[in-house]
Amino acid sequence: MERAQMSFSPEVKRAIVEELESGQISLREAASRGHTTVNHVQLWLKEYGKYQPKRDIVEVIMKSEEERIAALEKALAEAHLKLLVQEKIIELASKKYKVDLKKTFGSQRSSSLEEKPKPASGNSARR
Repeated sequence: MERAQMSFSPEVKRAIVEELESGQISLREAASRGHTTVNHVQLWLKEYGKYQPKRDIVEVIMKSEEERIAALEKALAEAHLKLLVQEKIIELASKKYKVDLKKTFGSQRSSSLEEKPKPASGNSARR
């Protein structure tokens, strides 16, 4: 024996959903009244019900995540400031010692710089 698939008009579905939402009948009663299954009635609720879930995407950040993000942002800002200070120190030292420390830092040339004679001044070259 085959089951006949019944189709219901939207008006019948809305009427059953209204009775469900008002609390007059249960899901099982609605299914037996509509000669269908509970799953179909639940689909009708989603389609015709007043209390449909919103389909917007909502970002939820927990308090601990906010605190962690704030701590990471603070650490990043401190590291950035530290880098800026170190770059300024290297720049000032380069000017004072007239050596490009960024290029020569850590190389063997730093010890040979002390022995290197000073260049002749412009006045002595003109003589």
